[in-house]
Formats: sequence, structure tokens, C-alpha cells
Amino acid sequence: MKPLAIYVHIPFCKARCYYCSFVSSLYSLDRVSKYFDALLREIDLFDFSGFVVNSIYFGGGTPSVVKQENILTVLDLIKKKAFISAEAEITIECNPESFSREKAMSFKKAGINRISFGLQSTDDKILKRIGRIHTYNVFLKACSIAKEYFSNISADLIIGLPGQDKRSLKTDLERVVSLGIEHISIYGLKVEEGTLLQKEGYKVDEDLTADLYSNAVDYLAGKGFIRYEVSNFSKEDKYRSRHNFTYWNRGDYVGFGLSAHSFINNYRIENTCSYIDYIEGETECKRLLISPLESEAAEETIMLALRTSDGLDIKSFNEKFNRDLLSEKSGQLKQLDKFLKVEDNRLKLKDDGFYVMNEIIVRLL
Repeated sequence: MKPLAIYVHIPFCKARCYYCSFVSSLYSLDRVSKYFDALLREIDLFDFSGFVVNSIYFGGGTPSVVKQENILTVLDLIKKKAFISAEAEITIECNPESFSREKAMSFKKAGINRISFGLQSTDDKILKRIGRIHTYNVFLKACSIAKEYFSNISADLIIGLPGQDKRSLKTDLERVVSLGIEHISIYGLKVEEGTLLQKEGYKVDEDLTADLYSNAVDYLAGKGFIRYEVSNFSKEDKYRSRHNFTYWNRGDYVGFGLSAHSFINNYRIENTCSYIDYIEGETECKRLLISPLESEAAEETIMLALRTSDGLDIKSFNEKFNRDLLSEKSGQLKQLDKFLKVEDNRLKLKDDGFYVMNEIIVRLL
């Protein structure tokens, strides 16, 4: 049986953050009810035969903003329809203000085994400035409850935020690490078109953000965290996000819900971004065959593998695509020697390469 990852998009939030460009909607009971009817219909129509599910990820939006019964109904249907590995990683994204003991107990009982908190900052002034509706103390309460029920907890932080500096980020890191959280994600802020930050004219200080990223990497390394992907750090390998590794390894995954994406049987599939179309049953809006042995697949393999600390398996790549990558790219590799290395037959980014990863990958494709 082929391994499969499942992503379920829950597009509802209590408030829209000032940096958010994701497909999301403000919470209302009527919209939630109609959405979950459509979501269950989409899942029920999918053919899971021939697959074993190794991970399920509820993302958003804010999955924790809806009633836990909504989440559990979806999970129950997936369990009925699909063969799920006994070791499957099942994650739900939660915002601190919409997490509760009742939800923690329900999620745990249903088999969810990983909580990912959208923290972003521990500075209340910064949180307010970017439109977050929780405070650091609210996060502390939510984290305390989560630790009673879950041994695998992640927290997201953002760098490049308005009002952030090296001191405030260091405080963020010290606070999160002191809580015994095993996994931390650090994302660089991108001011997307149409967001409130963009309309306000906010621009990220790229030099400062690069310094913040470097400082975060050094601090977390000193605390025993391993950077296993450009934005992700874990205390031990067992706390790595197995779901995300499906993406980085170009494994099969199916996305259910508004604007969800899938990559399955070499097809890249995109769901509609229209709420009306989705609840009326018009889910898929684009389907593209990615020929498994041609240049597009090869470029995706390089791009995704270099995001990780494992890097690209050169021998496997050459055999699969009938290439000699090191010979083909010898000129580029010499020019990029400061950022790239070959180690144990793998092409990897050096420490200095992670922050400029996108520019490096473009030059290798």
C-alpha cells in the first residue's frame, strides 16, 4: 500500500490577522455548518483504496475555533473510509484563545496526538499590533492544558514583525523553550498583497530579519534543537513533523476543503477558493499532470529536498532522472560553494545557505 498524508482545511477564524493572506472566513454557525456538510461529502467521495494513511493534519484558518464535534465527525469519517497506520501522526492547529480543556480531552480521545499552536510572539504589544487576539498569558494557560494531554506540542513564531528586535525575539525563544515545547517553527514574515500590513505600507527589514533568523538558529542549537528544515526545529527526531516530510519528499497527499491542494498519483490538484462553489459541490478547480521522470519533477525534487537538513540524495536523483547532477551543475556549485556542500552523497545547504535558500535553488534549476 502506498503511504498517504491527509490535509483538512478549516477556513474559519475569530478575527483576521493583519498579515494573513490565507483563504479564511470569519466564524459563523451557519457558514460552519454548510462548510462541514460539503467537507464530509468531499471526503466521502474520495477513493482511499491502495493507500495507508501515515499522517492527518487539520490546518487553517483556525481549526480550534469550531466545535470539537465538527473536527471529530471529520476524523471519524476518515477512519471509516481509510486504512490509518497505528503510528499515524494526527495534528491539529490551535490558537491559544480557542483552546480549552474540553477540546484537549476530546482531541486526545479521538486519536489526535500533536498540537501546533499559532503563538507568533510572546510580546503582547506586538501581538496586538499584528491583529492577534490572544495574549502571552492566554498562551501559557493553553499550553499548560495541552501538556496534560499531549507529549508532542509545537509553537509557531514569526520574525520580521513590526516592533520586533533582537531582544524581543530572544525573550520569545527563552519563554517557549522554558515551557518544554519539543518543536518550534520560525517563519519569516512576508507582507502579502491585500493584507492590512501591506495597506499600511509596512515593509520587512530584510537585514534585521536575517540577523534574527541567525540568532534564533544559534540560540536553539545551544538548547539542543536541531534545524531539520529551513523553518523547523525539533529537540529529537521523533518530534519532527512527519506530515510535512511527505511534502518535502514529494510523497502522495490529498487536501480536503476550500483552497486545499493535493499531489496524488503524479497529479497536482487545486481546490476552489470560492466558498459558494465549494458548498455547492464544485470542489476541484485545477488538475495538472506532473510527468514523474521529466524536468518539472526533477526541479521539484531539488527544490523540496534542499529545504531539509537531509538534503538531496544525489545517487537516487541521478538514477531516477538519468542525470549526472554534479557534472551538469559544476559551474553553479563552484559559485555557490559558500552555501552548498556535498556530504555522504547528498547535496546540502550549509548554515549560511538556509536564509538565502530560494536564490540558491533558482540558480540550480
